[in-house]
Amino acid sequence: MTTGDTDSPRLGAPRRARRALGIGLILGAWLLAIPAPGPSQVGAIGPLPPCRIADIPTVPRDYDSWSTTLVDWLLTVGEDYVPPDLVPVSDAGISGPGLIRKVAIDDLRALAQAAADAGNPIAVNSPYRSYQEQVASFNGWVAVDGYDDAKTYSQRPGHSEHQLGLTIDFMTKNGGSALQGDWRTTPAGGWMWDNAWKYGWVVSYPKGEDGKLFSQVTCFHYEPWHYRYLGREMAAKVHDSGLTIREYLWTNFTMVDPITGEPIPTATPTPSPSPTPSPSPTPSPTPVPRPSPSPSAEPEPTTWLGVDPPVVLAGVGLIALASIGLVAWRGSRR
Repeated sequence: MTTGDTDSPRLGAPRRARRALGIGLILGAWLLAIPAPGPSQVGAIGPLPPCRIADIPTVPRDYDSWSTTLVDWLLTVGEDYVPPDLVPVSDAGISGPGLIRKVAIDDLRALAQAAADAGNPIAVNSPYRSYQEQVASFNGWVAVDGYDDAKTYSQRPGHSEHQLGLTIDFMTKNGGSALQGDWRTTPAGGWMWDNAWKYGWVVSYPKGEDGKLFSQVTCFHYEPWHYRYLGREMAAKVHDSGLTIREYLWTNFTMVDPITGEPIPTATPTPSPSPTPSPSPTPSPTPVPRPSPSPSAEPEPTTWLGVDPPVVLAGVGLIALASIGLVAWRGSRR
């Protein structure tokens, strides 16, 4: 008798067991090796709230969430928000006064160097502004133009991106104030508009629909000199999306219900540290109609060790079957 595929049933059983073991182990390992999906963006509130005045504490607002913290007409970081890592802008080798967060220094240096290399040198006009400094600035503009006009081009205290320590009003080096005329049409302003995002800086307040100076999207007046640092990765995402910073952060990261002012269910904000600056007066908000409530975000799915539970169970089952086959094979050899 030959000993090929026509072996006796007793000799065939071990081979079948070995095949079952091999197949089970291969399939089980393959299933367990399937990578779990990477972390997704936070299920934020979604639709952009319309422009209205309020004083809702923004979430997130801890200092480590610098690239996703949003302030606008609705959202505030409050009086106590003082970034802990402020350094002189001159550390970046750029002309101008004031402070900026250290996290932005390297890309500020790269931005300034690239602009100079392109023949369009830039300088700093106004960087970090404390809550108290914003009180003085805002109240000054109220005295000039009245509250209703001032709030369209000067943020109320606690609502300014300058307080984040990540925003700079730029100007052309040795070129005078950028606040006169449309700085975007100048060589330096045009270069910044086209290239600043590559170095992590994004203009916060573009023009509104049909070129209007006040935008119903940003709830603010056009400011071609006002850039916020988001980091290169986040800046590229915002640029590629075609959205403004306000739209992108509200859609993907801001975890506040704009009606109730409460964090939405999946939010886990880190409380802000509480320095004790001297108290300053805050202008009274103007009441406006409230928008309709937005739905809450869905919770994130549960995984076991980074793998979906059904995949884990299937892999364990197949390995168990292979183990049974191994036992049967061993039994058949006795």
